[in-house]
Amino acid sequence: MRFAAVVGVAAILLLSGCSSNEMTVGTCVSWVDVSDPQDAFDSAEVVVVGTAEPSEKTASVYGVDAAVHTVNVTNVISGDLEPGSIEVVSTPVTCMGDEVYPDGDPLDVDGDVIVFLDQGDIEGAWSLITPFDTVLALPDDGSLPFEAH
Repeated sequence: MRFAAVVGVAAILLLSGCSSNEMTVGTCVSWVDVSDPQDAFDSAEVVVVGTAEPSEKTASVYGVDAAVHTVNVTNVISGDLEPGSIEVVSTPVTCMGDEVYPDGDPLDVDGDVIVFLDQGDIEGAWSLITPFDTVLALPDDGSLPFEAH
């Protein structure tokens, strides 16, 4: 009986040695494909045209520090929002180790952009609907690469 207890305690100690306090906790998200601008428009709660300012703060999203930008909205294409300044969390790519934006922060851009947004989990801020294909340069002629309805 005593031998069984010792073996049980040893097994518990070995198993607990397999866990580490240094593990990174995060969420792996499988993103919907919105590479077609019409799909992005149809998926977004709000679509705006504006300019993004460089990020000066971050917010914890999916276990990583995501950049928060001020977007100066000049035109609301779709959704319930007024032109003006809004906070937008640049949705991070997940499960990439220490790389939050392996291809660069989508909102770290110059010029007028079309931005596809959803109400995020950060109070008072919007979020990009995915980290991919949700910030597009506004064409020089101001035309939209999707049908707004």
